[in-house]
Amino acid sequence: MIFLIKAAFRRYLLIFGMGLLPFSFLRVLILRLCGVSIGKGCYIGFNVAVDTNFPDLITIGDNVTISHDTVIITHTATPTNSKLSALYKSHSPVSIASGAWIGVRSIILPGVSIGRNCFIGAGSVVTSNTDNDTLWAGNPCVRKKNLY
Repeated sequence: MIFLIKAAFRRYLLIFGMGLLPFSFLRVLILRLCGVSIGKGCYIGFNVAVDTNFPDLITIGDNVTISHDTVIITHTATPTNSKLSALYKSHSPVSIASGAWIGVRSIILPGVSIGRNCFIGAGSVVTSNTDNDTLWAGNPCVRKKNLY
């Protein structure tokens, strides 16, 4: 019963706090309180949605920018009883390395590692790991160029 209360509190804190708190450092604090490992000097935009079931599977390095309306997902599951729910029930960590910049309204799927100083273009759907010091964009997200 305590697990359910804790999970419900975490969900409401993330849903309301990420959209209402006026300063990034407060949104960072909420992410940390909910179990996300997040480094120093990060900027978290409004309405960033992290997976409320497994926030502890998300690791964010130092000096990362996550722009408004980004979604970070760590699991695939549904409470329905179907063949698909049994086939795709999994959870995998998401890692965003130091210096990365995630563009507005991007979606990061389970099991993805985003490289150091990697830029993800706005509206991208990141389905696989990215390299360090590169620009990625699109749906699905593909490598566009080296940054340095």
